[in-house]
Amino acid sequence: MKAPARISSGKGTCRDVLRCIFGLGEVEIEIYRRLLRLGPSRIEALQLSISRDKSTLYRALQRLIEAGLVDREVKNLKRGGQFHEYSAAPPEEIREWVRLCMNDWIDNLREAFDKFDIV
Repeated sequence: MKAPARISSGKGTCRDVLRCIFGLGEVEIEIYRRLLRLGPSRIEALQLSISRDKSTLYRALQRLIEAGLVDREVKNLKRGGQFHEYSAAPPEEIREWVRLCMNDWIDNLREAFDKFDIV
């Protein structure tokens, strides 16, 4: 059963919501959950924790950043140079954002339904 069907049947999980609303795959979901556990992390810590190559992690992190689920912050090294630190948005913020989007979607759906006309 696909994520939208599980959600509409009342058997949906957090993974299903992340797949359906944000279009995430297993790698992105795994990274998001790992960042929640680890806290702010560099790519090297994620790579050790998840056992994926850096290019896969960078692509997945970019999708998470675009979805608003992960933030990337540039940090400076004391001896010069920079690195990126990634952190997961708190689940409470995501839950509230999804709730607001659902309410907007339902309002728009009702409006479209009221205008529904089969010609």
